[in-house]
Amino acid sequence: MIRIDARELYQVLELTPPEQNILLVGKHGIGKSEIISHFYRQRQKLPLIPFFLGQMSDPGDLIGLLHKDEKTGRSVFLPPYWWPAPDRPVVLFLDELNRARPEILQAVQDLTLNKTLAGKSLPPGSIVIAAVNAGEEYQLTELDPALVSRFNLYEFVPTVEDLLLWAAGQDIDSRVLT
Repeated sequence: MIRIDARELYQVLELTPPEQNILLVGKHGIGKSEIISHFYRQRQKLPLIPFFLGQMSDPGDLIGLLHKDEKTGRSVFLPPYWWPAPDRPVVLFLDELNRARPEILQAVQDLTLNKTLAGKSLPPGSIVIAAVNAGEEYQLTELDPALVSRFNLYEFVPTVEDLLLWAAGQDIDSRVLT
C-alpha cells in the first residue's frame, strides 16, 4: 500500500484512469470524503454519488429492486433511483466499505470488476472509489482479498501543512490553529 498526503491524493485522482478503482485507507475524520467530493464535483464537474455502505441494510439500495416483467415473465432488477443516464459518466463513492454487510459486499464485487450492477453497465468513463477506516478501534467487516485486489490501495495520511491549508479556506479562527 502506498502512503500519500492530500497533495498526492489530488494527483492520484487526476492521473488514475476510470478503468482503475481507488481505495483510500485511513483514520476517520481526516478528509478522505471531503477531498473526493471536492475533486470530482468542483474540479472535474462529474456527478458524485456517495453511498454510506455501513448504513445500507439491503442490497436493493445499491442494485435496485427485483420486479417481474409482465411481458416476458422474467425477473429483472429495476434501476435504483440514482442510476445514471447511459451517456453520463458518474463517480460512485463507496464510503465505509469495510462497514458494509456481506450481501452488500457481494454486489460491490461485480461493480468493481466489471462496472456493472445486477446486469446493468455503468456509462463508459464512470469511476468507482472507496474509502475505509483502518484500526482496531472500529467495528469493521474484513474485506475479501478478491475484492481488495480490484483496487489501487492508498493509505491517506494528511500532513500538518495539509490541515493548515484546508483550515485557511474554512474561516477558522487562527487561535484554534496555533
